[in-house]
Amino acid sequence: MRGLAIVTVLLAAALSIQLAGNRSAHAARSQPGPTFLDVGDSFQVTGASLGCKVVAREGGKGVDCRVSGPLTGSYGTLMTETHLLVVRFRSAHLAKVVFDAQQRRGFTTCH
Repeated sequence: MRGLAIVTVLLAAALSIQLAGNRSAHAARSQPGPTFLDVGDSFQVTGASLGCKVVAREGGKGVDCRVSGPLTGSYGTLMTETHLLVVRFRSAHLAKVVFDAQQRRGFTTCH
């Protein structure tokens, strides 16, 4: 019975070491350090139909994110250091602001 307990403890320890190694390896792959982007640069989210682009906005820089595919009926965001907008696309070229917020201040919802 004591032998079974020792084997169980050793298996549990080996499993813990393996899981910790897997997490560390995944963390090392997924967090190589910050990536710096500038106006005109874009990125897509792996496994999601979501893309973003760095844009010039209000004398600064912002991130404009949208879903892939037809825009009509979908939502998008535009975030700068000072502002956040959420829009709903009425067409491919026309969007209505549905949420407008200032960083660390108030917000407005629009209908």
